[in-house]
Amino acid sequence: MKNEAKTPPVAHHDVFVTKLESLNKHTFQIELLAPEGSVLDYKSGQYLKLKLDVNHDGKPLWLSYTISSRLDADKANKVCLIIQVTSDFSGKVVDCLFAAKANNQPVAIMLAMGNAFLQTNIDQPHLFVAAGSGISKIKCITEELLHRNPEANINIYWSNRHSDDFFLLEQFHDWATAHKNLNFNTILESAQSGWTGRTGFLYEVIQQDYSDLKDTHAYLCGSTQMVYGTIDQLNSIGLQELNCYSDVFEFSPRTEKLEA
Repeated sequence: MKNEAKTPPVAHHDVFVTKLESLNKHTFQIELLAPEGSVLDYKSGQYLKLKLDVNHDGKPLWLSYTISSRLDADKANKVCLIIQVTSDFSGKVVDCLFAAKANNQPVAIMLAMGNAFLQTNIDQPHLFVAAGSGISKIKCITEELLHRNPEANINIYWSNRHSDDFFLLEQFHDWATAHKNLNFNTILESAQSGWTGRTGFLYEVIQQDYSDLKDTHAYLCGSTQMVYGTIDQLNSIGLQELNCYSDVFEFSPRTEKLEA
């Protein structure tokens, strides 16, 4: 991952929870607003930290979440997140945000962090690979890339375990309809009753569609195993790790680099 682009300095803000929208049975989209005139400066693909007293013990925690919306110059005090409730802890996080909205209480945030933001040549092909809630980052980067270049060559692959784990499908399908060079693929890890879409590992499905990824920039969002495993498998058709971007590179760096 090359990283020569400059990022805004990390800043602290107090924001208010203005919207909490259910996207499916365990996924919520959260809108946060800072006071008018504030600028929440970040790059598409970065993440922020929320300060929440999740355990109600007077010991607030700083929790990291990917920003799911591009920076809008007309609403620079707004930022959105997508949070999935997959455990008791993440359920408490969402409960805290509901309580903050109900009581009109400010929430402290710190932004923005992360080096895997959109920084590549927007005229070259882009491969976006996400597992589960990793689509949050891909949504943000896609919004920004289409804003800069509506004709951008974008191929999105999103994998989940169950068909009802998908969300915001209408948004992605609308993009695919409106932008002729954007392709959107949903994948299940294994075949399930009623599913007529594609199945298999992400790299297997991508290999069915590509023979040469040499000049492609890839952004990957998911577990450490998924990210490195996908890069390793796609290296055989030209994907170079130098052209890949993922937060995993920061959190769980390889002990040995893959030869391109």
